[in-house]
Amino acid sequence: MSLKDFFFPKVCLGCSYLGAYICPKCQKKLKYLEKETCFFCKKPSPFGLTHFSCQKKHYPNGIMAIFYYNNLLKKIIKATKYQFATEVLKELFAIVDPKKIEKLSFLSDFKNAAFQPIPLHPHKERQRGFNQAKLITFFFQKFLPFPKVDYLQRKKETKPQAEIKDRKKRYLNIRGAFLLNPKTKVDKDKTIIVVDDVITTGLTALEAVKTFKRKGFEKVFVLTLAKA
Repeated sequence: MSLKDFFFPKVCLGCSYLGAYICPKCQKKLKYLEKETCFFCKKPSPFGLTHFSCQKKHYPNGIMAIFYYNNLLKKIIKATKYQFATEVLKELFAIVDPKKIEKLSFLSDFKNAAFQPIPLHPHKERQRGFNQAKLITFFFQKFLPFPKVDYLQRKKETKPQAEIKDRKKRYLNIRGAFLLNPKTKVDKDKTIIVVDDVITTGLTALEAVKTFKRKGFEKVFVLTLAKA
């Protein structure tokens, strides 16, 4: 046992078992999202593609996720935002069944693609010391050999969406939060894969996608760890 584990023992986020953040028993509570749906109509859709009849000018081309956003995933994602992010994600990624995420191979067909983690406001990232969306991107890069780009910037420091219950207030909170980095040369022919930890109402991811679409990007997808 390391000194770190002695003074700061790992405690299971699901059941308080000592020795791991996700114990063997709770690993079975992780539910893979095996049947994707169109985010907008909730009807079945391969790879989470947005149905043609649902598509609007600034909507994503599709939204994919690895897990259902159940109570255990909620605790895991909360921990990655506020404590032990690297260790918790490392454990989660180590137990992911590669066969369960073969659907990601769909994205490999896009040769000129790149990951764009949802950015934090610089002040918040300095406070936290990391951006969990960037850590999640490193995991996805093991399965999809796409580069990471930093085209997107967060120009507005927003309240955490999870703290806002009213949908209209959530929308106003995130509206206009992003812009394309004026100091970076962007390739509008790229397929952009926006990466975040979870998608619930989708307002944050949709605002990021809209920022790209307004600037002429045609193919923009969203990829998250979990989906409600």
